[in-house]
Amino acid sequence: MGLKAIRLLCLFLISGWLGAAVAQDEAQGSEEAEPVAKVSPASRSGFSTGLGEWALARRYPEQAVWLDLDDEGRALGLFLPEYITPATGALLILADEGQAADEGVLGPLRVALAERGVAVMTVGIGLPPESVRRYRTEAMVPGLDDDAGQNPDQGENTPDSVMIDVAEEPPLDDVAADFRNSVRTILSAGVAALQQRGYERVGVLGIGWSADYVTDWAADAAVVSAVVWLAPRFPARQAVTLPSLLKERNGGQGWPVLDLHGSGGRSGAEGRARAAAFARADVTGYDRQPLALNQPLRAEDGVRVASRVSAWLKKRSASRD
Repeated sequence: MGLKAIRLLCLFLISGWLGAAVAQDEAQGSEEAEPVAKVSPASRSGFSTGLGEWALARRYPEQAVWLDLDDEGRALGLFLPEYITPATGALLILADEGQAADEGVLGPLRVALAERGVAVMTVGIGLPPESVRRYRTEAMVPGLDDDAGQNPDQGENTPDSVMIDVAEEPPLDDVAADFRNSVRTILSAGVAALQQRGYERVGVLGIGWSADYVTDWAADAAVVSAVVWLAPRFPARQAVTLPSLLKERNGGQGWPVLDLHGSGGRSGAEGRARAAAFARADVTGYDRQPLALNQPLRAEDGVRVASRVSAWLKKRSASRD
């Protein structure tokens, strides 16, 4: 082999060794940088809801409102002002458990209400502890089926067994109360944010299990003008106290509630049972409107629900004027 060939071979080997060394250094550098890249703004601030709020804030920067929850961090609200004036009012919408502020029906509903003159803020909430969810699903709501206890095929679902379930003291009161208090903090912060924007008449809307949370919170909140239940679900003990709760509001004058529920199946039966219970208790200000709804709620339900809610709010606003 000639001298020239030997020199070329040496140069080739040296360049190959240098390339491998550079690649190794880059790989080590990327491994060291990887933990930093995975640190999200939420983890740096020490607050994370698990609802993808930072992604939503980046997606809707013009709508994002961070609600200060004091020691519990922050929660994201998505706000849209009314598209037509004067505004019918403002509505704080609390998502169903485990849903973000733009999930399912919430995005289309927010837009459809704004188009109808209602200022809207949607807020998501996390899931309650699993033990609370498990206990709640085991409890039976009494009086939803007029034939309950008369059909032998229903097994142990008799009036007596239902009353035992309702009267039984749950072992998880403290855990459930902690979660309720955290939701109360979110609702208070959301309504306060709407009031700071100049909306005097603020209503609250709860979807699914959140209908229970908004009702529980609004019972002690003088600033609330109306409550809307959308496809509501109530734990057994809360369900049986609803008539007295609504009747005690406003010095016995009733509490303005719009009950929007599915027209058929279990939702329809529960809605009829609630209406009957409120009628027996002489509750005023309660309006039940069954309508066709997907289960679970979907984006296409938004316009239909917004039409009912905005019409009801306008009717109540006109009666006050």
